[in-house]
Amino acid sequence: MYTPFAVREPQRRDPILHEAPVTLTRRDALQKILWGAAAAPLVGSWPGIAAASRLPTTGNLSFHNLHTDESVAVRYRTGDGAWLPDGLDRLNHLFRCHFTDEVHPIAPELYQLLDAVRRRLGAVDRPFQLISGYRSPAYNALLRRKSGNVAKRSYHLRGMAADVRLDGVAVADLRRAAREISTGGVGRYTEFVHLDVGPRRSW
Repeated sequence: MYTPFAVREPQRRDPILHEAPVTLTRRDALQKILWGAAAAPLVGSWPGIAAASRLPTTGNLSFHNLHTDESVAVRYRTGDGAWLPDGLDRLNHLFRCHFTDEVHPIAPELYQLLDAVRRRLGAVDRPFQLISGYRSPAYNALLRRKSGNVAKRSYHLRGMAADVRLDGVAVADLRRAAREISTGGVGRYTEFVHLDVGPRRSW
């Protein structure tokens, strides 16, 4: 079972690939307990989350957010499977809704899924280009008014989905690798692939 971590504004620093686990204050520990209690029903509700948690991963991820022009390269998990709060916080911040600037906890298993896809492609040194991570209700409603292809109850609203490209990899190859992993939802669009840790399905 994962425990989402409270989001903190990251310190300004150069992106790095390896980070040591941070020392938690009593307040941080209490926040984690509260987040974990709230998220417990979610873990058992989505088979995609359970499946993604078992995928082979490197523990490292790198992204470039195409809306904010920000880049991060972080270690989000240790070799023995422990989450690194600082790495998750930095990824969550990058995945924020660019329309409202709202940060929302992202299911860590989504990061595992993205990591596993990149590993399967043999492209662990290439950054993902992030088109959409978390979407606020306001932004999702705006997109729905513009397009009929946006789900009312999108997994982006729950912090369980990402629309991405992978630098130097064809969209078709990215989708194929994701489908071969057979975890969650995989959708191909003209310029990107949608990945989520909801029920298994593809389009």
